Amino acid sequence: MENKEPTQERWVFGGVRVHQNKRVHYWLSPNGEGRYFKAAGSYAVGAVYNARVTRDDDGGTYLHGRPGYTGDRSEDEELRDQLSAKTRAAELQLGLDARERAAKREDPVELAIKRLEYLTASMHPSSRTAFATYVAVRLARAWK
Repeated sequence: MENKEPTQERWVFGGVRVHQNKRVHYWLSPNGEGRYFKAAGSYAVGAVYNARVTRDDDGGTYLHGRPGYTGDRSEDEELRDQLSAKTRAAELQLGLDARERAAKREDPVELAIKRLEYLTASMHPSSRTAFATYVAVRLARAWK
């Protein structure tokens, strides 16, 4: 990309999305192209913002800084409704994903193993093999 000066455009904030398993912001450019950018800042879905952007010859669009609120909103009510609905769906998915990660962290077997790891790490290296053997024997006895 050659060194171009950013231009100011009026973009519509499209809300939150899940892209490549990450929370991103979705923006609509003046020509209706949707773009994903790293989530930063707090914006109103369907509102219009002044965005400083550059475009390269390969179709890449780069957002410079944080877009500034114009006080306007998209005049397309149906578009605003769709963007809002998609944002709610993405927020629910992100919340569900976070709860699943928390549930995995709270798995009883994983918690027990983490506790054993902690205990093992605090031992003198010469005692670790004996401790691991002790744990294995205790587990084997439980199979009877």
